[in-house]
Amino acid sequence: MIAIDANVLIAWSAKKTPELIRARLNHLLETAAKNKQRILIPTPALAEFLVRTDDATAEWLNELEKKSAVEVCAFDRRAAFECAFIERGAHQKGDKKHGSASAYQKVKFDRQIVAIAKSRNAGLIVSDDDSLRRVSLSVGLQVSKIEELPIPDSARQSNLPLSR
Repeated sequence: MIAIDANVLIAWSAKKTPELIRARLNHLLETAAKNKQRILIPTPALAEFLVRTDDATAEWLNELEKKSAVEVCAFDRRAAFECAFIERGAHQKGDKKHGSASAYQKVKFDRQIVAIAKSRNAGLIVSDDDSLRRVSLSVGLQVSKIEELPIPDSARQSNLPLSR
């Protein structure tokens, strides 16, 4: 299982996203489907994404959700227990913000995203958000930035100049 954050959804759907980034994200989806894995979209990340969308982006999201490898995951009872465990652990260590410079409210939001991923047995979270990455690492989840995702072979090919 692979969880993704709002910044991944934003990069994936934006028209101005560089083709190499889009290729990495499409490759992530294709690889997950091929390996019978799921890409999880936690509902707090989805809400953050939807704040910045328009009708065209909503259409893109509808198409993404039709993919068998994609699953929107709610903050349910399992996630609530996991979130409480994460929160309690941070307070016991005396670092309620996991070393983040972000506002505490944002850190709590990040914990919800991580708790959903953890409660669904995700092994990886893809995010460019440093605060969310810190929380993920603190509970033993691997993290990856978008630019760290593998590049598909088809995107590695470049046009060579013609020699004369």
